[in-house]
Amino acid sequence: MLLGVAVLWALFVAARALLSGRWWVWNGLGLAPPLLHLLFPLVLLIPAVLIRHRRRAAVGVVLVSLLLGSWQTGLHPGALLRGQPAVPPGALKVVNWNTFFWDQDSDTDAFYAYLKSHSADVYLLQEYQNARGDEPAPIDDLARIRREFPGFHIATEGEFLTLSRFPITSVRALRPDGLAPPDTSWADYWNIRVLRTDIDVDGETLSLYNTHLPDLLNVDRNPLTAAYHRSVRQLSDRRDRHFRALRDDLDANEHPVVLAGDLNVLPGTGDLRWFDGLRDAADAGDTAYPATFPVSGPALWRLDWAFVSPRVDLHRQSVQDPPAALSTHRLIELDLSLPASGATTAPATEKDRS
Repeated sequence: MLLGVAVLWALFVAARALLSGRWWVWNGLGLAPPLLHLLFPLVLLIPAVLIRHRRRAAVGVVLVSLLLGSWQTGLHPGALLRGQPAVPPGALKVVNWNTFFWDQDSDTDAFYAYLKSHSADVYLLQEYQNARGDEPAPIDDLARIRREFPGFHIATEGEFLTLSRFPITSVRALRPDGLAPPDTSWADYWNIRVLRTDIDVDGETLSLYNTHLPDLLNVDRNPLTAAYHRSVRQLSDRRDRHFRALRDDLDANEHPVVLAGDLNVLPGTGDLRWFDGLRDAADAGDTAYPATFPVSGPALWRLDWAFVSPRVDLHRQSVQDPPAALSTHRLIELDLSLPASGATTAPATEKDRS
């Protein structure tokens, strides 16, 4: 029985490596916390070593599954050895956060106070929206935002809000072709999943990709029904179209890039191929397991990511817990520099684009 369990687990891990992000069926199967790919084979290894009958076969299969699953865990063990690097003067501070329906279910003053406490140069914020019943709904809180962030430049489309101390030179929402009709009355919520904003940092253009990709599945539907599987397939098609639009834009972009957001991508999955050529900011992180969801209790899943292009000098990434009343997602803070741009003293003028 132990050997059978070990073989099944090894096949599951191998299938995840081959099929996740490439076959829509897998989107509804491979959602276990990534750390399980390390912990489960370690648990199996104990009885596998102790049994007498077929011990070598059992240990061998468990070790194979441990090897296959080790790179799917999302662990960054280098963070345990890395000290906190000094951040040079003039470095940019970038904050990424899925605000979870903005301030709808929290104290508004506390919400804005938390945002401002980070004193960031750039804010990439998702779910700048509220909910009406079961549907997302657009909001307009720009008057309050301008009061709270004087001198900042503003870009907003759909659920996205990007704030920058530096002048905005271009704003473009990526709208893929061939999308299915949206499931709610707010079409932009479904059709816009990436907001690109270019900013001028002392003469150097930096492209900011504020991102929130569609969910892998609808957790409110019964997985034993045909409607559930139709939904998974439709979401998979929508995800692929948004991925392709994002990849096409990245390939055509010659500027240094910071891409961050709630990607709904898990470590070790095929979806990460869409970000080839970019550096995972967690490589410079302060935690060995940079999970971001949920905030209440242990964070088991990494849904929120930050990537930078090789031209960006990344000093540090920090994953931080907001007050649980504000969001279900942890916040990502980056410290980085553009080597060609020199010091980064923000201008004082205001210019809004929305």
